[in-house]
Amino acid sequence: MREDRRSPAPPRGRGRNHTLRGKWLAGVRTSVLSWSEENWRDFPWRRTRDPYKLLIAEILLRQTQARRVIGPYRELVKKFPNPASLARADQTEVRRIFRPLGLVQRADGLLQAARILVDEYRGLVPRNLEKLLSLPGLGTYSARAVMCLAFEEPLPMVDESSGRLLRRLVGLPDDGPAYSSKKLLDLAGSLVPARFARRFNLGLLDVAAACCHVQGPNCSRCPLKRYCNYARCGHEW
Repeated sequence: MREDRRSPAPPRGRGRNHTLRGKWLAGVRTSVLSWSEENWRDFPWRRTRDPYKLLIAEILLRQTQARRVIGPYRELVKKFPNPASLARADQTEVRRIFRPLGLVQRADGLLQAARILVDEYRGLVPRNLEKLLSLPGLGTYSARAVMCLAFEEPLPMVDESSGRLLRRLVGLPDDGPAYSSKKLLDLAGSLVPARFARRFNLGLLDVAAACCHVQGPNCSRCPLKRYCNYARCGHEW
């Protein structure tokens, strides 16, 4: 019988288990970073570190497929290249850009956020998680994404797709929204490297999008299959 070389989900505790957990975390981290070098998804907002442009992208991306966001994103950053220009924008025009995506109320939130940036932060996006969370239109995931992707802060970014992957990885039940799960945030936080946090978080999203589908996950292609409880159990849950 062939030896099973797949690694287990992260053990807990001290001593040897602590060492094994460290190796598991390092293996997952390295696998995501290596895989992302060849499988990176290219979107226009991934080519910038401008926190204002990333804030726009994150508001557009909420509950929306990334490819549908490309056109509206490009139009918004071209017409309104900074918070001051957006703060002066006509609400009808901003809503028009959002309309193909649905949920046009996000346009109103973005306008309010731009006006707050101008009035309270001299037209700059604050490098502070709590201040970002206070802006209209930004939730927990979006604020963390801006902090990590613009400022390289090593914060976990957990949305529904990466949350599904993390749950399957360690065998956690689906017990509510991923972005508000303390267990998932703690797990993701232990995985995010101090260096390359941006690349890791985006790579984890890309692995989830390419492999860890809601139905019919492609475990054979997944770079994390040797570390994954779901893959090892043969999709029994």
